[in-house]
This record gives sequence, C-alpha cells and structure tokens, in this order.
Amino acid sequence: MKNISFGLLILILLLMSSSCRKSDETKEIKQLIDRYVSVWNGDALNKLDNIAAKNFQLRIVPEFAASMGIQKLKAEITQTRNYFPDFELTETERIFTGDTAVVIRWTATGTFKNRNQMSPSAGKINVPGFSVIFFTNGKLTGEWIAYSDLTWYKQLGFTLKPPEKPAT
Repeated sequence: MKNISFGLLILILLLMSSSCRKSDETKEIKQLIDRYVSVWNGDALNKLDNIAAKNFQLRIVPEFAASMGIQKLKAEITQTRNYFPDFELTETERIFTGDTAVVIRWTATGTFKNRNQMSPSAGKINVPGFSVIFFTNGKLTGEWIAYSDLTWYKQLGFTLKPPEKPAT
C-alpha cells in the first residue's frame, strides 16, 4: 500500500511539474508572438533576429509560395511598410492549435502612399485576415498569411470587370 501511495504521489508531482512547465512555455510563446506582431507594426526589424529562426518560412496569399529565410521576412515587412507607412495589425483572436502553432485573426489597417502609380488613388485599407504562426524551441519558424486580396484592392479603388463576350 505504501508503494502505491508513493507511486501516486510521484505521478501527481510529475503531472503538476509538467503543467507548470507547459504554462511557462505558453506564456513565453505569447510574448514571442506579441514581439513579432510589434515588428510588423513598426518596431525595429533587428528584433526578428532574436525571435525568428534563420530559416523562417513565409507564405502569403495569393501565390502562397515559400519565401525562405529571415532576410526575406525582413524584406516583406519593409515593403509592406513602404507602401503603408502607418500599417498596423490589430489582433482579434489567438488560438493555440498545439505545441507548435498558433492562429491569430487580425485586421490590417493603413494608408497606401500611391508609390509607382500602382493604385488609382491613395486609400485606406481595413482588411481582416489570419495567420498561422509556427514555432519550435522558443523561435518562430514560419507564418502562413491569408486575407482577401480582392477586398484589399477594392479598398484601394480598383474594380473588378467581367470579361467581355467574344464577338460571334
């Protein structure tokens, strides 16, 4: 009976220890994601060196092709902020999907600065989207970004025109 009681006590202590460690890891990941979002929102790009893996993989709609490396991530953030100097992501929901990924729903806002005459007018965007952010060993390893690019372009003044019927 003593052996069973001792075994149960050890099992309870191990479970409690594991639970505390899991809570600390979740807190650490939450802080990591907060720092990552702050870089997208204008914080210094060099902060990525401490929070993202060197082989970070970024995928963004519509192409969704993998862009590999922390330098490509920095370039994407820089390009976004050049087009939208007041770009800001506002999180609306965060869902941990396991030990290696979190989904965040967000709204992106900003004012397009009409660079290279890409847009018919400088316009404000307010576009919902979501990201799946991957992590391991205290570093972010990738992000998949999804949003409606049609919504984005319509807010910038573009229109969608149906194809013309061929002459018969």
